[in-house]
Amino acid sequence: MPRKLIISDSAGVCFGVEKAVTTAEEVLSQNSNKNVKSFGPLIHNPQVVDILKNKGLSVVDKIDKNEKGTIIIRAHGIPNYQEKNLEDSEVNVIDMTCPIVKKLQFAVKYLSDNNFFVVIVGNKKHPEVIGAKSYAKEGNVMVIKDKNELDTSVLKSKKIGVVAQTTIPKELFWDVVEIFETQNDYDIKAIDTLCDDINNKQIESKEIAKDVDIMFVIGGKNSSNTKEIADICKNVNKNTYQIETFKEIKELNMNLEDKIIGITAGASTPPWLIKQTIDGVLHDK
Repeated sequence: MPRKLIISDSAGVCFGVEKAVTTAEEVLSQNSNKNVKSFGPLIHNPQVVDILKNKGLSVVDKIDKNEKGTIIIRAHGIPNYQEKNLEDSEVNVIDMTCPIVKKLQFAVKYLSDNNFFVVIVGNKKHPEVIGAKSYAKEGNVMVIKDKNELDTSVLKSKKIGVVAQTTIPKELFWDVVEIFETQNDYDIKAIDTLCDDINNKQIESKEIAKDVDIMFVIGGKNSSNTKEIADICKNVNKNTYQIETFKEIKELNMNLEDKIIGITAGASTPPWLIKQTIDGVLHDK
């Protein structure tokens, strides 16, 4: 048995994820045996997505114009041209885009409409960023993962708007902003689109990781925010492991006896998965 277990207070689902999942469950219960789909995985947690699938929610990445039924837009949002296609179809649309992601989309549109060249700091392959990017005028936006990817020579304007993928570490965003602010020839407008809940998770998890022998970060392997938390923890504690379920801890065949263990979780990780991991760590022989 571990000597001590430290659990992050902020671990687990954010309000956007919770709202998306509960809404999907309500829709499924009201439309049993009817056509209910989510546009892309509703959230980035395979276990929850599987549960919803077993309740009747299928995952699709496009909708035909003549399709019927109900479509739930994923928490990460979708590109605006795909939203337009949904509006032109006959499906019933339920938009579960996270409000913080909506803020990012609106920020990109506002900046682009006001002739700012938009710089999005984030992962260009992430669905949230792909969706947000679509709100800028074509050719008037670029995505960089950090300040090291910034090439000012390719910018098409001196009016620069900077926004961020909602789940990245805040330093990545502000480092890029600082580069523009220290150069007098740019008209810079930075809009903070970072999620406070994710930032709190990152800060608290890092502090816990400093003080434990082993750190476990629970969340989907496809979850960007969980991976960011795990990377932050690993920078201060090499014995950090991102896991989806307690089964993965068992497979690591680790000796947890008399160890100080830290546990945190990403924003898509449900309470029952966290509890299973805690119970497993405490009672594992």
